[in-house]
Amino acid sequence: MSAATEVSRSRGRLLDSLLRRDVVWLGLAIVTALAIYRLRDFPYHLDWLGTIRAIAPLLPVTAWAAARVWTFWTVSSFAIGGLLRRYDPSIEAADAFIAGAAGLWILAYVLGNLFGPLGLMRSWFVWILLAAAIAPQWRDLLAFKFNPPSSGQKLALLAWILLSVSLLILQLGSPVPPFMDVLNHPAAVQRILTFHRYMPFDNDPYGAYGAHVQAPALELFYAVLALGAGSKIGALAETAAMVPMAGMMIFSAYCMGRTFFGDTAGGMASLFLFFTCLFRREQGMRATAVVFVLVGIGLAFFLDPRRNRTLFACGALALGTAVASHAIGGGLAMLVAASAVLFWLVAGDFSRSLAAVICLAGASMLAVPEFLIATLHSVAYPILPAIQIAGVAIIIAGASRLRAQAPPPSVVTPVLNAALVALLFALLIYRHWYTGSLFDQVMQDLPILFILAAIGLLAAAILGFVEKGAMPDIGVLVVALMIGVAAQIANNHVAPVVTALVERHMLSDFISKLVDYWIPFILIFPAGLVFALIADRISRRLALFAVVTLLMYPWTRVENPQDYDSKEHAISEQWAFNLGRAQSGYWAGTSDNRWTLGNDGFALVNVLQHEMRAGRITSATHLLHLTDDTTPWGLVQVAIFTGIDDDPYDLKYHPDNLFQAGSRVHAPADLPAALALRPPYILEQCPAPDWIGDPPPGYDKIFDGGDLRLYRRTGMVKHAGN
Repeated sequence: MSAATEVSRSRGRLLDSLLRRDVVWLGLAIVTALAIYRLRDFPYHLDWLGTIRAIAPLLPVTAWAAARVWTFWTVSSFAIGGLLRRYDPSIEAADAFIAGAAGLWILAYVLGNLFGPLGLMRSWFVWILLAAAIAPQWRDLLAFKFNPPSSGQKLALLAWILLSVSLLILQLGSPVPPFMDVLNHPAAVQRILTFHRYMPFDNDPYGAYGAHVQAPALELFYAVLALGAGSKIGALAETAAMVPMAGMMIFSAYCMGRTFFGDTAGGMASLFLFFTCLFRREQGMRATAVVFVLVGIGLAFFLDPRRNRTLFACGALALGTAVASHAIGGGLAMLVAASAVLFWLVAGDFSRSLAAVICLAGASMLAVPEFLIATLHSVAYPILPAIQIAGVAIIIAGASRLRAQAPPPSVVTPVLNAALVALLFALLIYRHWYTGSLFDQVMQDLPILFILAAIGLLAAAILGFVEKGAMPDIGVLVVALMIGVAAQIANNHVAPVVTALVERHMLSDFISKLVDYWIPFILIFPAGLVFALIADRISRRLALFAVVTLLMYPWTRVENPQDYDSKEHAISEQWAFNLGRAQSGYWAGTSDNRWTLGNDGFALVNVLQHEMRAGRITSATHLLHLTDDTTPWGLVQVAIFTGIDDDPYDLKYHPDNLFQAGSRVHAPADLPAALALRPPYILEQCPAPDWIGDPPPGYDKIFDGGDLRLYRRTGMVKHAGN
């Protein structure tokens, strides 16, 4: 540490002593009051009491589900984290708990592929495995103690509290994920719960999206949460994990920020998640958002300068599972991790480079099921779990080659970091003036975050020269941002020659995920560094007041502030959004604003469940579903409550719908051929063409309620086929 740095920190301690804590909190209370006043004409109202009264009828269901899911996830996190500490006592308790919480996700994915096809997706089996993990360390778990939270961890806890004061209410008022295009996940979870079996290549009951949007690792994780909590409704267990999942996202960002810039910077970075769309999209429990839990933890542990072998292996496992949770987010994280190998080679860290290459190879094998499922290349059991187990073994072998002793700091590293920062700025300026860039959109959407991140990158590059050994891996963050530039250039050349709908959808999805998710997520870390430098070198209380004021007050207002995710918004606006959704229910326009299905819909679900108990519906059964609306609001959501394969036939089918590319949605012209195959069940949610008949020839009507009619093939007794 330089003498100048020590002097600045001494001055900071003096300033902190002058800035009393109660004065800082009083100031923040005043800022919050002003922010709330500024939102007096906002379309969503900050009405906590009114919202609680609106969701009160749901609390016996949602609060009980939350208590069970939170308990199971917490106990599992302690059990897995405890096993890690028994193997490696040097791991800090907080890191062990975070690794344990992510470890449940990883184990659900690997063991789900191993035991799921055998019909062992059952609550009792999950608890047997958990008991086996707890039994040998019962006494140790009772003595499990955390160290007092660091300053960065306190900031992360503050972020979680500031989010939860509204997110918890939204969670308790949302038995179904409150977002428009995420219902394929709870449907896949429900299929596992209904049939107690996981079939990797037949776990898409929703039918309205293609195989490339499945998220096998995430869906298995949600299923295990539901099984461990004893929930019979997958959607309910999924939304019950909303608040702890947000906490995991916050602390994964903290861990990643700590890895790059230190403890305080990690806490500051977690607060800047409020400026991104991640908290808005996480409440839908969608793969595109929650994958950043694994991305943050994976990169944090994999790049950790403490060089702990156990955490290094955990990071690789998390990265492989991230790819199988969302291929774009996880794949980008794998690229960033791979780029670190080049920096380590330049620095002469050959042991770490070799270990990383081996571990990333194992992580790629762990992710193989995602690629096979997305590309419809099915393989027989037990090939998938065999590949995964081999990948885990390779990761363990690779981590064992990591040496605890790091080589001395290389003089090349700060030069390379500064050169990459300069190159990034030059690229962005050039493309802004001459060709345009997706970073222009990010800067327009997130102006404050963008400017702070630019300042943070410059500060990190300078500190690399001023303080020897500081900011060793900043170049990795620059590479993470440069991926956006490279991806856009590649897309400009590839997009014009791609004609297949599935590929066109994947390309457009990739670019949108860069703009909305990836780049903003990376920007929070250099932005956090700016306030960490203020906190560590000037005044912690001044930095806290500045960052919370910046995040709390709505400095800018969108012209049509009805519902915006990608634009920069304040914490107070986040509260208003969450309370508004919770009070009225997200699914306005469906039969029920919260459940999507009304009385007739649930009566239909009861009939289908009776058919399953009678043995006439099995996991091989498909419903021919006649509809004139396949949007999430228009399609009757039987799949998310039954797990039965739904094959929609849309009377208003449009062949150029990118979102349905590769799906089981069919056009009206396909109806005659489908009916000629004599499907076991026909579900009508709209008037059928006259030529079909009521009932269709050879079918019996077994349900008629509201706009819904269900027909069963005459004479069918058991074991309905496709």
